[in-house]
Amino acid sequence: MSTTRTRLRTTAASLAVAALMAGCGVQETTGSTAAGSTVSTSTSDSEGSAEETSGTAEESAAASEDGEAADDDTEEAIGSVGLTTHADGDEADYDAASAVSVELADDGGSSAGSGVEVSSTEEGTDLVTITEAGTYVLSGTLTDGQVVVDVPEEDDVTVVLDGVEITSSLGSALQISSAEDATVVLADGSDNALTDPETYAQTEASVDEETGEEVDAPNAALYSTADLTIAGTGALTVESYGSDGITSKDGLVILSGEITVNAVDDGIRGKDFLSIQGGTLTVTANGDALKSDNTEDGTGIITVSGDSTEITVAAGDDAVKAENVIDLVDGTLTVTQSLEGLESARIVVEGGTTEVTASDDALNAASDTVTPSVEISGGELTLTSDGDGLDSNGTVTMTGGMVVVNGPTMDGNGAVDVDGDFLLSGGTLTAVGSAGMMMAPSTDSEQASIATALSGSVAAGETLTVTDADGAVVAEVEVTKDTASLVLSTADLVAGETYTVTAGGTEVATATAGEYARGGMGGGPRP
Repeated sequence: MSTTRTRLRTTAASLAVAALMAGCGVQETTGSTAAGSTVSTSTSDSEGSAEETSGTAEESAAASEDGEAADDDTEEAIGSVGLTTHADGDEADYDAASAVSVELADDGGSSAGSGVEVSSTEEGTDLVTITEAGTYVLSGTLTDGQVVVDVPEEDDVTVVLDGVEITSSLGSALQISSAEDATVVLADGSDNALTDPETYAQTEASVDEETGEEVDAPNAALYSTADLTIAGTGALTVESYGSDGITSKDGLVILSGEITVNAVDDGIRGKDFLSIQGGTLTVTANGDALKSDNTEDGTGIITVSGDSTEITVAAGDDAVKAENVIDLVDGTLTVTQSLEGLESARIVVEGGTTEVTASDDALNAASDTVTPSVEISGGELTLTSDGDGLDSNGTVTMTGGMVVVNGPTMDGNGAVDVDGDFLLSGGTLTAVGSAGMMMAPSTDSEQASIATALSGSVAAGETLTVTDADGAVVAEVEVTKDTASLVLSTADLVAGETYTVTAGGTEVATATAGEYARGGMGGGPRP
């Protein structure tokens, strides 16, 4: 397969990553055309003139330029990490009067106004190419075809999906090969579907004919070389049988929409960053569910924000994987299945409700280049793991929030596993699991903790009750697995005071706040 035209594009995401990295990373990316080469091309007009019906691409571009001054400023920085993106937050709004209508149909029957080319590939599949900046409203079906956005690299384009179903036997169903910023709007009340094949026609990188630069092969049902924003209140279902579900080679912002992704590899990937600020997302992936994998400073970031954001993911590998930072600011994130749940060099939990289930580590801060860290200041975090529960190869700092760890039953792992200091000054920590690798917050933490092995295993479904010397209940913990240890820190614990732990009315441990009994197999609380 050959490509007819490719372009090199370089963009810079505006990023401020506090207390981790200095400066901004600039990611160089390139675009590519659809997998098949065009063998016949025609420009098709919809019934009536473009001016009479839905306007022209030039008018839409002019309208965009008119609003450029108001939209120049990016949104406010997100979370304590300080991520800023290309999105303004109003991307779902567009001028319908100046938008170009595109009706998709099989066998070259698609119709459109100015700025759209309708053609076929050498394999005989349908190809609809958007060539000019502007706003395009798509409807209809391509049983075997592709929509490709290939506008000048300095131009912006908005693609509105209003009842679209595109299935491709060659590669990406919707592909942004060249643009500055691309926006996909899910029209109100619409249902849309994008499906790619098991095998892509283009699997190797190509060479840009103009620049000589290498161009990555597309690898997602919705694929963009440009900064990508998804907005609107409609629904989008992405079925990827060949690779990723949704990928941007630059930054990816999701503002809203009901989005379902099923992918044979990664679910949703923003190479420079992935910022989910709203919407309802359901992602099932054999690889990583949510991913940002650029290793350069100021990139490789995932943020979740927006109090109405709801994300449910199931992953064959990591549920949420960012090379540099994960920042959970607000919203609800539920991981129903994963190998490792949250993994990054720096993991920040500021708010929201997060529940993670993992067959290995539920939360893992790891890096070969910087000191890994976990910072918890708010929100509710529940970690259920067969491996380590709360695991940092560096440090943990907790100043607020509520953390519950349902740790492993095997002694080779622990509910808490921290290589460096675990400094705790606020919030509530409850961690139960095996006793062999039991660890607790550092004894010089501002807030006291108790950590103790139990005299016997407490069965799943039972409740551990912690009382003070006067018999007052300090905490009650319902265990979800057979449990042999308890680590607890709340503002109600007093350093130096002794507490009793019972299960079913039977005493199973006593512990003094701030004084820990060391676990077996080399484990133990931090000094």
